[in-house]
Amino acid sequence: MQSYGGINKDNSKTNSAEASDFGDNSNNDSQKDYNIKANDSSVEGENKIENIGVAVFKDDKLVGELNALDTMAFLSIRNKVDRFLVSVPDPISNNEYLDIYLTPKGSTNITIDTSTTSPYIKIKCEFTAQIYSMSEDSKYLSNDVLDAVSNSCNTYLESMFLDYLYKSSKDFKSDINGFGNFAAQNFTTTEEYNNYNWLESYKDAFFDVQVDTSVKSGMLINET
Repeated sequence: MQSYGGINKDNSKTNSAEASDFGDNSNNDSQKDYNIKANDSSVEGENKIENIGVAVFKDDKLVGELNALDTMAFLSIRNKVDRFLVSVPDPISNNEYLDIYLTPKGSTNITIDTSTTSPYIKIKCEFTAQIYSMSEDSKYLSNDVLDAVSNSCNTYLESMFLDYLYKSSKDFKSDINGFGNFAAQNFTTTEEYNNYNWLESYKDAFFDVQVDTSVKSGMLINET
């Protein structure tokens, strides 16, 4: 069992437009803000309730809480987010970040190998993306640079997903994403699945995440 807020979703009733709009808009601050949890957030919804974070339960016991990045990964894997913002390393400017507007392209693909007692969980995600803001004299419209930004997004998101997934298995030992439903398809009988003891095996899971991001263009500028 798990409960979660409605960050980043277009159809959620919130006053915050995007995931990275926490306080100051500087890139360095936005990176720090991804580590905030519900009680630390200044983001509120229409009913004055906080708008970020996931409470993680195992056997009806609270075992932890997800921060902003964890929450984005959680919702993305469950296909519960329409679009969100992240700040990724700028591939052509050292120590700078780009705000990227990401939209999932189709549903997350999940396959699970249960041939050993340590399940191997493979996740594939695709996103379309746009650079959310940049200066008018920016050079981010060339195909080569956009490809480099796409690769930066892939690396960043794969790390984000893996950090979250291993936190869920190693720290929380709770399958909050419901991977057990996919694992069950590998067994011909309920008895075989029960003997595998999925909830116990999940804490020893290994993960492989592949992200394919296509950055098409900048959102707020026109080429001159």
